[in-house]
Amino acid sequence: MNLPQSPLGVAVMDDDHYVIEQMFFRTPHIEDAALPAHLDAIIAEISAHFSREEAEMEKVGVPILHCHKGQHAALLKEAENLRDAFSRADGRMRRHLIGFTLAQLVANHIASIDQISSTFFEQKIDYAEEGSCGAEPTRCCG
Repeated sequence: MNLPQSPLGVAVMDDDHYVIEQMFFRTPHIEDAALPAHLDAIIAEISAHFSREEAEMEKVGVPILHCHKGQHAALLKEAENLRDAFSRADGRMRRHLIGFTLAQLVANHIASIDQISSTFFEQKIDYAEEGSCGAEPTRCCG
């Protein structure tokens, strides 16, 4: 098994994060004409990953899933905004938008909400029963 730079100990996260990282690592070697398709492929992989991750979190009963889904939607919106800027950029700036800007958005997501959510894959606590988050969604995401 190949691990991403920041493994979380959850297969659906680590496996997909590794694939996405490898796509980002290939960015400097992509021909200019192929960059739009490369960006599309990365965004499609991120979106597919989010679907797989959310399904697994639903199975496990991650109590902050609704917060996590909101973060997924926000990141995908940012990716679409980046795609708009991408269409007006030259080759060097396109590589920067993919290999730095989008890659940093993903890395920040992994280091924050994925890190937090991954802890619930090991803990089998009934949060709704304890009155935390499940009963009051605003307590876990503001």
